Amino acid sequence: MRTQKLVTGLITLFMVNYTLFFFTVPIIKANSTIPTNFNQRLNLETVYIYNVSAFNISKPLEWLDVDYFAPSKGFANTTPGGQIKVNFTGFYEKDPNDFFNLFESPMPYMNVEFIEKRFGFLETNTTFYNVSNGESDMNLLLGYNSFKSGFLIPINNYTYLKEQAFNQDQGPFMNATISIQDTRDKITFDFKQTVYGRQNTTSTYDKISGLLIYTNTSYGNYTLEMTLTNLPDLTDNSLIPSYNVYIIISILYITIPLFILKLNRKINKSKK
Repeated sequence: MRTQKLVTGLITLFMVNYTLFFFTVPIIKANSTIPTNFNQRLNLETVYIYNVSAFNISKPLEWLDVDYFAPSKGFANTTPGGQIKVNFTGFYEKDPNDFFNLFESPMPYMNVEFIEKRFGFLETNTTFYNVSNGESDMNLLLGYNSFKSGFLIPINNYTYLKEQAFNQDQGPFMNATISIQDTRDKITFDFKQTVYGRQNTTSTYDKISGLLIYTNTSYGNYTLEMTLTNLPDLTDNSLIPSYNVYIIISILYITIPLFILKLNRKINKSKK
């Protein structure tokens, strides 16, 4: 009788542990709203904060619509020591007026908040709501020519991105010296226009998340340098147990109770 109680207790303990394992291990599910060419674990609820180290303070930045016939959306200003905050609102169809942009639908959209540092305090200057990645790039000059990489790039084909970046050296108005630094974790696009306005843009992206992590860009009197302060760690796979682990644990939880039952039967037979 004692043996049967022990066996019953062991089986119950295994089943409880088995249930707890699957209910307590955090599982990150792919967000169905994120296209497959972007990182599926990117948190769209996060506000990404860029510390501004340089900005043209001679006059505010005029924010234009991708529709060249539409009125200006207003003016924005930040300061050295200020911030630009970005939170993604989703992925939507590319604006048909954004035709001078090689990146296609679905495209990330976002809110972009400009924050000034005045007398030691951070104060919001203005926010542009639900603007596309292409529109953000056009106004802040984060990419070059039709390579409007913006705040977020797809991560599925860096070979293609590099090819497209090099193709931006286009005469007679957009001739440029282009270089790319590609490491395991980061990719940096450097564009130095050799004619007319002489845009000079260096933008670095995290290759795991696709997020812009640094830019130093200028064109005429416009300058902007900023660095992302809260890059998410999306490389830790420990939160997502592999299927092999699940299989092994499932086999153990099935076979061990069966082994105990078989052992119990042998013990009962020996007692008869």
